[in-house]
Amino acid sequence: MVKSWLFDIFNYPYDSRPEGLDPELVQEEYDWHLETWAGAEELGYDGVFFSEHHFTAYNMSPSPNLLVSAVAQRTNTMHLGVMCNVTAFHNPRRLAEETAMLDYLTKGRLEVGLGRGSDDFEFRKEGFPLEDTRAWFEESLELMHKAWDQPRFTHHGRFFDYEDASIYPRPKNPPRIWVTALSPATITWAASRGYRMAMSFLPSSGLAAMREAYNEAAAVAGHSTSPEQVAVLRNIFVADTDEQARELAEPALDHVFRLFKDAAVPEDIDHMAEGYEGYSSFFRPFVTEGGVTFGDCRTPGSSSSAHRGPCATSSSRRSRKSAVGTCSTGSPSDS
Repeated sequence: MVKSWLFDIFNYPYDSRPEGLDPELVQEEYDWHLETWAGAEELGYDGVFFSEHHFTAYNMSPSPNLLVSAVAQRTNTMHLGVMCNVTAFHNPRRLAEETAMLDYLTKGRLEVGLGRGSDDFEFRKEGFPLEDTRAWFEESLELMHKAWDQPRFTHHGRFFDYEDASIYPRPKNPPRIWVTALSPATITWAASRGYRMAMSFLPSSGLAAMREAYNEAAAVAGHSTSPEQVAVLRNIFVADTDEQARELAEPALDHVFRLFKDAAVPEDIDHMAEGYEGYSSFFRPFVTEGGVTFGDCRTPGSSSSAHRGPCATSSSRRSRKSAVGTCSTGSPSDS
């Protein structure tokens, strides 16, 4: 059965220069989004995923677990999580404690999304070498499992060193872990450990192969899989007609794509850092002439299947430059 979630990369939809930030407009954005996220439960959505990004107007969610806590107090049934907590920006012992606390505040509705991140600008601003993100990510998850599962734990690794450590609280429920996956290595790694997988902004033509690779790696490791363990993210905009949807959504998505290019696309995509070689094809549409626009997305009723970038169809009744996508789990054949 397909389940529908919101995935919100909510940006500052006005002057994107740092000196253009208006605190009153920021307050309006937070208030409106909190109202929207809470209202999603009444509309039947199964959950909300938030995102973590830093330092630019592309996203006003540098601490998305705060949003999880805030929305948990406004809802009763929706699952809530972050897709993803970028481990390079976190101490894993601290993150293990925070997610354990959220397990209680959400009353078991928490989904723990973790990833190594891919935004070159953010890592350069922090002075974090991209070459180290995978090793940091994998060691972080190893340490977090120890912290969640053991009253006392010891860890001696490349990045972290703890002797007879503990966290308070430990989670009440076993964490449901999601990993954002784009590279083949991450897909295989996530499946081999029984983690759930989220695929973001990828052409439909490649999804089946990624799902097959995930199932095969899980089977080799002795893990069973189900449709609910895989999520697919798409940009969706609902209106009464296709024309109205495009009129409202086109400026919003074009704005988001411009912010994404400035915030996340490396200057030299042909020489990606070690471990990110596969991202060249993902970023390339943004550096071609004209970049990615709404017009590159498949439109309702269109026979075109070309996807130049991370977009899909569009068709909310409120026009805003902040992009809200849908994240679906499950298989249409199971609905």
